[in-house]
Amino acid sequence: MIVVDGRTDREKLVELLQLPEQTHLEFKAELDLTAKNDELNFVKDAVSMSNRPPGGYILVGVNDDGTLALPIGAIADRARFDGARLGDLIRKYIEGEVHAISQVHEVDGHEVVLIYLPHHRDGLPVPMSKLGQFQGQNGKQVVVFREGDVLVREGAKNTPLRHAHWNDLLSLRDQRLREEARAQVDLLIADLASAMRAGGAGPAGVPLSVEMADDTFGEAVVSRLEADSDIRLRQFLGRSAALVSNPDERRAALDKITILAAHAMYFERGTLAEKGIDSLFDAYTKLGHGDAAARLDIITRVYVLGSLAVRLRQWAIVHDLSLRPYPPSGDVYIYSSWIRHGQVDASRADLFPKGKGGMMISAARVLMSEQPAMRPDVPESAVPDPGDLAHDDALFNSLCQFDILYCLIVAAEGRHHGSGYPAASAMNQDRADPAFEVVASDPDARAAMFPASDERKIAEAMTQVFTSAERESFGFGGHWWSLPQVAQQFVSNHLGEGT
Repeated sequence: MIVVDGRTDREKLVELLQLPEQTHLEFKAELDLTAKNDELNFVKDAVSMSNRPPGGYILVGVNDDGTLALPIGAIADRARFDGARLGDLIRKYIEGEVHAISQVHEVDGHEVVLIYLPHHRDGLPVPMSKLGQFQGQNGKQVVVFREGDVLVREGAKNTPLRHAHWNDLLSLRDQRLREEARAQVDLLIADLASAMRAGGAGPAGVPLSVEMADDTFGEAVVSRLEADSDIRLRQFLGRSAALVSNPDERRAALDKITILAAHAMYFERGTLAEKGIDSLFDAYTKLGHGDAAARLDIITRVYVLGSLAVRLRQWAIVHDLSLRPYPPSGDVYIYSSWIRHGQVDASRADLFPKGKGGMMISAARVLMSEQPAMRPDVPESAVPDPGDLAHDDALFNSLCQFDILYCLIVAAEGRHHGSGYPAASAMNQDRADPAFEVVASDPDARAAMFPASDERKIAEAMTQVFTSAERESFGFGGHWWSLPQVAQQFVSNHLGEGT
């Protein structure tokens, strides 16, 4: 599974290096843009990648097997890989626009160019506008593409457009057209909800539907919460959970459940928030064998809610999200947390590499970036561009912190199988450190997250999880070093010096 989020930072590169080549990821051991054959083949790769929604990445300096190929200094002129220059190069051969965003990184003594190629903004594939050919070693012309060719990415290769591609190619365009078609209705509903809130009228006339735009749905939820009327909200949760088994309605239903739960958390309606989490869990348990992608969709939204709970300091909800055994009953192998089950299930289905769950954090950040209604505490003005991962990114950092807290809770209080996997180990440690710090320094937070554990047990869990994260981080460049000072002191106080 590739999370195409537009990022080109080092942590994104580390994430992509864990994956094999596929539809949205291409490796090139080297690329000499001064050579005509390399130039034309790069253009072909870039256009094919961009034509397949939602776009993808090209990594220059990586062999087909994922190993690094170019020692530092091998790229004579890094300026040739500037995104604007790459875009200008591509546009010489196409009708329409293809943009490129790039960064050059140094990893383990090697350099890698990370190039992001977004899908065309109008949702349509871009044809080649001229013949692309070069003179081969035998003096004959070698054709790379012809005028009018429409190329798309399929697996690890480029292929001419076929009828079978159209549904996927037009998916984003179709979604945009549907959103435009219902925009006026959504606007009227949003205005109605706002007017009722302002005038103090009851919310009975504000409908709730999985077909609504997310922001409009959020307005309708708020109107009912402000009126202290949650009967319809509870009814909606039950009905939406039942829709998750339908692939055509799954994403919309999950999004609405998540938005409702997020607003309940934000307005401190704990019982309703718990009902929303119950709905996600109920939907999760009803999915059948082979529904790994659907389960991953649910767990990604669990991370969304978990990060919100971290930002709101609602520690009891962090515990509730983390410690739900799956399957909930029976004498089979039971995971202490549905989160870990979802990660393992996704790995077995090849949705991400075995044992590597870091992509879940990136996927959850994309979801929150694109859907403001899932982050009622963070206004749009405070959300950086999806491609800009700053060190103080509140969404990304709170996801990393929830990830560590879930692992700590499972380590201390899990009564079944399957320890938590610290996906945050793929990121810089300072993003996750506040999770260790709050457990070590805040007795109320500890009591809410670890109601059945004494401080010694929590200290043991802290040591176990950090050791696991540090070990896993070596596979991502080794950006974990030691527990924060306050956490070290907590461990020392309860386990003794030298632990």
